[in-house]
Amino acid sequence: MVSDRHPTTDDTWVPDACRLPTAEQPVRLAEFDRFFADVVRRLDRPSAQLLRLHLVGTAEAERTARDLTAREAACCSFFTFDITRTGADAVTLDVRVPASHVGVLDGLAERVRPVGTSGSGGSWLRSGQLAGAAGVNPQTLRYYERRGLLVAPRRSPGGHRLYPAESVTRLRVIKTAQRLGFTLGEVADLLHAGRRHRRPSTGGLPAQATAKLAEVERRLADLTAVRDSLRAAISAGCDDLVACAGSSCCPLPFDHT
Repeated sequence: MVSDRHPTTDDTWVPDACRLPTAEQPVRLAEFDRFFADVVRRLDRPSAQLLRLHLVGTAEAERTARDLTAREAACCSFFTFDITRTGADAVTLDVRVPASHVGVLDGLAERVRPVGTSGSGGSWLRSGQLAGAAGVNPQTLRYYERRGLLVAPRRSPGGHRLYPAESVTRLRVIKTAQRLGFTLGEVADLLHAGRRHRRPSTGGLPAQATAKLAEVERRLADLTAVRDSLRAAISAGCDDLVACAGSSCCPLPFDHT
């Protein structure tokens, strides 16, 4: 059922050998597009008659692959699909065709290519693949775009959002900076400074890291004071805040504003 024409020319064309009813063909194409967007990490082409898709290793992804390929083989018998689990987080899907149907496999490869393989425009990831690779959800990508942390994606001929492969590194940088205590606004400044190649004396990571360290140390001092007060209250046997507020010997800091 998969087209052997380039997907930008005619998404509804299918090989004559396909036995899937015409009315159902667009639905199957949409299923393949979702599959490519959600679970395909990359592709290899070991030979003209073999296409190897590297999938995310979840049980759900494997089930989807087995269900979709079984139904596809039933309507296009020239396909041979082999699904192999190669690790805890890795599954491969080998797609083979006879020499007479290499053009169909070419079409399938072109349909998958925007997911993460190099073409004339570089390497691109669909939103589901980028989110999976970086450990975030697709809604986070849209939010980061609105905040200026990710560039607006391009669109594939089929309307899919496509991000440059280096966006994975950018998302990891954002997550790491957040773990270090930087707000998203501060992260945006750091990324902007990096693009501008600013010197440490005028901003960027050294200056912001120094300021963030001072902030963290102030917070640690405040938390240390809170910890000491709580320990003192426990040791003094405080059991009623109102009563403690009227006691001159209570260790809680009621006299602090």
